[in-house]
Amino acid sequence: MKILHVYKDFDPPVRGGIERHMALMCRFQRAWAEVEALTCSGGPRTRVVERDGTRVTEAGEWGRLQGAPAAPGFPWRIHRSRADVVVVHVPNPTAELSCLIAPPRGVIVARYHSDVVRQASAMRFYRPALMRFLRRAAVVLPTSQRYLETSPVLREIPERCRVVPLGILPEEFDAPDPARVAALRAEHGGDFVLFSGRHRYYKGLPVLVEAAGAIRARVVVAGDGPEREAARAQAARLGVDAVFPGPLDHDDLVAHLHACAVFAFPSVERSEAFGISILEAHACGRPVVATKLGTGVEYANLDGETGVNVPPRDPAALAEAVNALLADPARREALGAFARERVRREFDARNVARAEYEEYLRALESIRT
Repeated sequence: MKILHVYKDFDPPVRGGIERHMALMCRFQRAWAEVEALTCSGGPRTRVVERDGTRVTEAGEWGRLQGAPAAPGFPWRIHRSRADVVVVHVPNPTAELSCLIAPPRGVIVARYHSDVVRQASAMRFYRPALMRFLRRAAVVLPTSQRYLETSPVLREIPERCRVVPLGILPEEFDAPDPARVAALRAEHGGDFVLFSGRHRYYKGLPVLVEAAGAIRARVVVAGDGPEREAARAQAARLGVDAVFPGPLDHDDLVAHLHACAVFAFPSVERSEAFGISILEAHACGRPVVATKLGTGVEYANLDGETGVNVPPRDPAALAEAVNALLADPARREALGAFARERVRREFDARNVARAEYEEYLRALESIRT
C-alpha cells in the first residue's frame, strides 16, 4: 500500500498537535506501507525533504489566509499522487478544496481533528465544500466519540465516521533529569501548577491568570504564541504569582511535568478537540484540571479518575479544583498513577497508527467491493 498524509505543515519544523500526530503516523505506518507526506513550504519554492525519516513534498505557497495556505500547485500534486490512500488531516481547506478540484486516484480518508470555530463567518461559505469533501471520503476518523456526538459537522454524517483517538509515546516522558526536577521545585517554592502549550486564543490563558490570584501555589505558564504578551501583561496588572519561562525543549518539558504538582488545561473553545498535553502530563503521573467543552478533552481527562473537569471561563472553579488537589497529595498520587497506566494502555501512538492503518485497509476494501 502507498499512503500519502496531507496537511499544511509537518513536525519538525512546526511543533504542534496535528503536525506531531501526522509525523508519528508516518513513522510507524512505514512498517506496513510506503508512506509520504505533502505539506506547504512557507515560501514560493517547492522542495522535497526528509523529515523524521519520511519523504515530504513541501509545495510552494503564496501566503496564508486565516491560516490556510494559498498553494496553486496543491491540486495537481494530490491528483498526480500514486497513493492508494490519501489521508487528509482536517481542518485543511487547501487540501479539501484540492481534492474537489482535482480528485486523487486513491481513496480519501479524512482524519478529523477539529471543527472550524474561530472563522465562523468564513465557515458559512466554506461549509458546503467541506461537506462535499467529507461525503466523498471513504471514511472519516474523529478523535473521540464525544466530539463525534457534539460536532455540528459530524452529526450530519455519523454513518461515515469511525473513532480513533490520538496518541503519544509514553516512554518519552519516563526519565526526567532528577537534578533539574529538584531545581525546578526549589525555584518555584515546592508544589507548583503548570500549563504548557501554544498560547492561542482558545487556550484560556486569561482565565488561568485570573485564577492564579486564588491558587495557593505558583503558576508556571510555559510555551509561546500570539497570546503570550497579553497574558504576561494581565499577570503583572493583577500582581499574581505567575511566571512565563517561554517555550520548553522536550527534556525541559519532561522535567517540568515531573516537578509540578498539578497540570492546568483551561481551554475555552471547541478548537480544543482533544488535548495532547493532557496525555503528556498523565504519562508523567500528574493529574490534570481541565474544562468541560463537549469535546475529546473530557475523554482525555476523565473527571474523578485522571483529574478534575470544571466549567470553562470560570476562574473560581478552576482555582478551587486546583487547590483541592494541592491540599491532597494522596489523591494526586492516586489520580496520577491511574492516568499513567491509562496512557500506556489506551494512547500509545504505535497502537493508534495501527488502528488508523486498519481503517485505511477497510476503506480500500469498501471501494473495491
